[in-house]
Order: sequence, then C-alpha cells, then structure tokens
Amino acid sequence: MVCRLFLLTITLAAITACQAFVIRNLPSHGQLRDSKFGASSSKRGGHGRLSMQSSSFSIMQSSPEYALLKESKVLSAKTGRSVALGDVFPTGGKMTIVAFLTHWGDFNSFEYAQKLLHYLPELERANVNVVAVGIGTVAAAQKFASLVGGFPLDRLYADESAVSYGKFGFSRGFAADLPVNPYLKLLPMLAGIGSPGTLQAVLAGYVGDKKTDASWTGDYLKKEGQGLVDKSAFDVLGREGARPFEVATVRLQNMMAILPNWEALVPPNKQLITQQGGSLVFEGRKLVRVYRDRGILTYTDVEDLLRTVGVARSR
Repeated sequence: MVCRLFLLTITLAAITACQAFVIRNLPSHGQLRDSKFGASSSKRGGHGRLSMQSSSFSIMQSSPEYALLKESKVLSAKTGRSVALGDVFPTGGKMTIVAFLTHWGDFNSFEYAQKLLHYLPELERANVNVVAVGIGTVAAAQKFASLVGGFPLDRLYADESAVSYGKFGFSRGFAADLPVNPYLKLLPMLAGIGSPGTLQAVLAGYVGDKKTDASWTGDYLKKEGQGLVDKSAFDVLGREGARPFEVATVRLQNMMAILPNWEALVPPNKQLITQQGGSLVFEGRKLVRVYRDRGILTYTDVEDLLRTVGVARSR
C-alpha cells in the first residue's frame, strides 16, 4: 500500500518554538549499524559536551577511520558518479573537514551547511578543505544546495542509505530499533527525548547568546527582497553575539523552505529521518578530531571546529 506524507509544523511555537515538524505516514524498516567507535565520548560521558550545538571529540594518533572513508562509497552531487570518500580530498598534510550532515530536509543539515558556507572563504584562506555528505538522493542534494544558499556541488556528496554513517557509529536517533512509523520516533526527539540539548538549543535561538558568533545569519536573513527581516533589525536588542530571536528567525526561514520541498528532500528510506551525523577532521590521513551529533539542533559546534582547524574567530 502506498502511503502519502502529510507535514505538520509544530516547531517554533510547539516545543518552545523552533524549527521542527512532525509528519505522519509511511511504514518502512531500515536498519543501520550501531555505534562502532567509543573514542569520541567526553568527560561528561554519553555523546559529548553541550553548547548551542553540541557534540563530542577525541584526538587520535592513527587513522583506521581513513581506511573506512576509502571503503565508503557516495555519489557526487555534481556528477552523480560513485566515489570513495577517501578519494575526494587531498592527504598531503592538508586539514580536511568531512561533515556528515543529516538528511537533506533536516534542520541540522540546513543550519550546519549554512554556517560552513558562510565560513568557507576563511577556511579556504587557511588551506582547509571542506567535504559534506548528506543522506538521500543526488537530486535531493542538488535541491538542498540551492535552498541553503548555493553550497558548492563539487564539495557535496549523497549517501542514500547512510551506510557510511553506520561505519562511523553516528547516532541513529531515538528508539532506532523500534519497529514503528519513523515519524513517531521524531516527535519525542523534538521534545528533547533521545535528543539531549534540543530544548536548550531551541531556547538559545530565542533568548540569544552574546558569546556565540552569529555573523553567519546575515547571509540568510533578508537579502534582495528575500527573507523575513534584515539582520540590522536585531541591533535594537544588542550588537554582540547572537541577539534574541536572530537565530530563531533563520530557523523559521529554513522551515519555510523545507516544508514545501519535503517530498523532494527526504530520503527514500524514511527510517533515516532520525539518523544523526557528525564531523571528522583530518590532517592528511590522520584523524585529529571527531564530533558526534546528539540530536535535533545539537550538531557539530562550528566555532570549536574552526578553532580545531586553526581558523581563529575575532569577537
């Protein structure tokens, strides 16, 4: 029996507001391998430390993970051709960020990609390479790249079944093995169940954070008649860091882009809508840091990521 998707928005207001939604429908039983590496847990245990977007890290002396990248086949968003992840970046000592986004219609993917895109010129000047992988089809990756503001297709790769995510043990989300409609697993995550730090991240988008760099939001707030409001509108609330409602407004805009394009963005296997991602940082072939997403809106801490690769941020 063919089931149709029906998207309900419950975010920004429902779970203390923010961008998240619940969709009813679709059975399907996808399975991913469970966590394989325990190296990236922090002193607090679990999946890592929490910031506005939280994750964890570990410093390694050798890199069996590079061998796993060589085994991981993905599709180029630019050409559609199958390539090994280990073959898409230089290994002669250059720093490389391999960003594992969530699926192409997820808020984590949108926000993380928007930040990477904003800081890309600085990363390039620092001779840091950036590669991004997302869950879903090549066509969805191309649509996603356009919606987030023009993410370079030659840096973007699609893993339709999230096999590479299983290799690195990224979280499969709440109740991954429970044989129920995947949207019933997504709902608790929106409320922070099985998604540590989600509610804090939602609130931070509304109350602001003077210690957080929000320079990236100006790229996605009102420009050339697009968007809800100009970044300068938040100046009345202060000029330091992320002002109240500033990040929340970008999230609302992202939600408005995602909802009408959900069918085109979501992976064929709907069980993957709760699959989380993370980031790997390599120096040549040596892994120097791993970040693991904890749940909705708790993706890789980009400011910490920038420090890891030697890109200093001035306040």
